Amino acid sequence: MTMVYLVTGVLGALIGSFLNVCIHRIPQGESLVLPRSHCPHCQAVIRFYDNIPILSFLILRGRCRQCGAGISWRYPLVEAINTAGYIFLLWRFGLGWHLLVYALLFSALVVVTFIDLSHQIVPDRITLPGMIVGIVAAATVLPALSLK
Repeated sequence: MTMVYLVTGVLGALIGSFLNVCIHRIPQGESLVLPRSHCPHCQAVIRFYDNIPILSFLILRGRCRQCGAGISWRYPLVEAINTAGYIFLLWRFGLGWHLLVYALLFSALVVVTFIDLSHQIVPDRITLPGMIVGIVAAATVLPALSLK
């Protein structure tokens, strides 16, 4: 079971890295795919080894390798929150299809929260599909929760 927690944590961090892209680009109306991740200061493309969730931030001491500009603490924070959330969801609900639904909804909430904190908006692009997924999943794959 330790390996399942480890894989879940790594997956949470990797997805957390993508969530940072969503948090940065969705309010700007930019593509989530192109262009590749780059430094907002010098526009240098971030190499794959400088884009390892949490670790790269620590190794680079929170600075761009190319220009030395500071990188926001939001990036490792989002990755760590998503990692911890996935591990908690695994612990609380166990392994199964319902875990994927909870993880998807949790990640959507992380994105919405950080966009709201930065821009005071809650994008329909995230909330409307999230409501549909939540309702359908609650009626089909999510186990009923008892409030004992």
